[in-house]
Amino acid sequence: MNNVQQIISLIHKVQSNDELNQILDAWKLKRTYLTRQNVRQLAVGDKVQWEGRNGFSKGTVTKINRKYIIVDTGFGKWRVPANMLEKV
Repeated sequence: MNNVQQIISLIHKVQSNDELNQILDAWKLKRTYLTRQNVRQLAVGDKVQWEGRNGFSKGTVTKINRKYIIVDTGFGKWRVPANMLEKV
């Protein structure tokens, strides 16, 4: 958590819009990388869980798309962002 606090304090020292845009670009690239890494680790038939509005939900992966994963919970199919899923 110490690293996060250091990053936040450095962001507060940003003096220009250009520097802030560079930070946002790096953040978006890292999020894309983590999402794609998560997609590569999943396969059809894997058991997964994610935290939604109503608490944790569990299901089975039925289809893998570029950013979203289709998960069958037994009560319906959900289109879940890949970065929200974790294997069970």
